[in-house]
Amino acid sequence: MAAVAAVTVGTASGPGRVVHAHVSEQPRENRSSRDHHGCSPTRVLADAGVVTDRFTAVHGTWLDDDDIRLLGDNGATVCACPTTERDLADGVVDGVALSGAGVGLALGSDQHGVIDLFEEARALEVDQRVATGARGLHPPEELLDAATFGGAHSLGWPELGRLEVGAPADVAVVGLDSVRLAGVRRTDLVAGMVFAATAADVTDVMVAGRWIVRRGRHVDLDVADSLSRAIAAIDEPAGTRP
Repeated sequence: MAAVAAVTVGTASGPGRVVHAHVSEQPRENRSSRDHHGCSPTRVLADAGVVTDRFTAVHGTWLDDDDIRLLGDNGATVCACPTTERDLADGVVDGVALSGAGVGLALGSDQHGVIDLFEEARALEVDQRVATGARGLHPPEELLDAATFGGAHSLGWPELGRLEVGAPADVAVVGLDSVRLAGVRRTDLVAGMVFAATAADVTDVMVAGRWIVRRGRHVDLDVADSLSRAIAAIDEPAGTRP
């Protein structure tokens, strides 16, 4: 990990690289680390020099107060994967404590059981409601930032996540004419999208100035058909594939 840290820090001749590590997803992971190293996984990584503002701890479900303080003091990010934690019964990430300590928040899907950043964003709030009995823990703007700016920063692409002259032409268009968003007021658009929209409401996607999805359909392939063919190939008995 010290060798990894040397690459991520960078030098005067060029920027470093980002590094992601799955951290404290389950209590057993923390127990194993303390048994072997005498400290938490976050401390192991920090002592090796990995925990910097270019580090992302993926999951972070069972971080303790010292871990959170360590990540916040170093400007690190936690990539929360709420639908994965929900599916695996791993727990609920404390986004409020992380944000309050200065830890950046990003969102991921991890196991890809669900691929919907709107669901991940609202789950960060809603799952904590179930765990704490309190509402309104994250403003909608903070949740949307985690799905856009936070993810871009975590990937080492701070130029993404915004619509400005000179920024990469990466655009996602959300339609407001579905039954889910029919009552959304434009004056409260962010809250409406975060708490009501789904991936099905994304009508168009542009990457680096090139349209990938138009009017709800992928430009270059039939996604459902491609997935069906791939799954069918996996299900074929060994020795029967061409």
